[in-house]
Amino acid sequence: MPKISVTIDDKKLDVDVGKTILEICKESGIEILTMCHLKGLTDVGACRLCLVEIEGINKLLSACTTKIAANMIIRTKTEKIKRYQRITSELFFAERNHVCSVCVANGKCDLQKLGYKTEMDHIRYPYLFPECNVDTSHPWYVLDHNRCIMCTRCVRACGEVEGAHNWNVMNRGYQVRVISDFDTPWGESVTCTSCGKCVHACPTGAIWPKAIVQGQLEKKPEIIAELIEKRKMNL
Repeated sequence: MPKISVTIDDKKLDVDVGKTILEICKESGIEILTMCHLKGLTDVGACRLCLVEIEGINKLLSACTTKIAANMIIRTKTEKIKRYQRITSELFFAERNHVCSVCVANGKCDLQKLGYKTEMDHIRYPYLFPECNVDTSHPWYVLDHNRCIMCTRCVRACGEVEGAHNWNVMNRGYQVRVISDFDTPWGESVTCTSCGKCVHACPTGAIWPKAIVQGQLEKKPEIIAELIEKRKMNL
């Protein structure tokens, strides 16, 4: 595969053509904050956390959806990027009703970890306090919209890996919601296979098994990429 030269954070690299900036950074040990990205799933740039500055371009671009190009000069940790990432983190918490102390994902939540990484010690924006439903109709799992950050990892895992297409997105703005089967209760879905892939893909405590309580959530998001690789081996 042909190589091209790029510079990331003053480090010159020879990289493969066709990859995204995020892929190159991960391969090179350069940390970039992400939330909607999950290895094995199509990247959609929904969370706007993996922002990078590219010399010659007057706006921040998402590393997960931007392809690498020859002679790019990329910066991933400027003060401007850190400021935007902090703003995004605060808005995640302000938009829904995240109460970490009573959440099943407390201590194991990617959103909680993001708050620490962006050094978030308070939130400067007014809380929306939306009325969010909790769907307990499924016999094994719970969907709590209060804890959802609309990363759509569950939607993509269900469609791209399981092929069930149970999950989708409805509405826009602060009223946007993940829905099951044209907005019917999850337990009444005719497409859900109860595979649990959405549970492992979710980065927060928005989807969780009924059998657990506060702080007991154990997820294995890497299982998505592992399943895809095993399928390729069997082709």
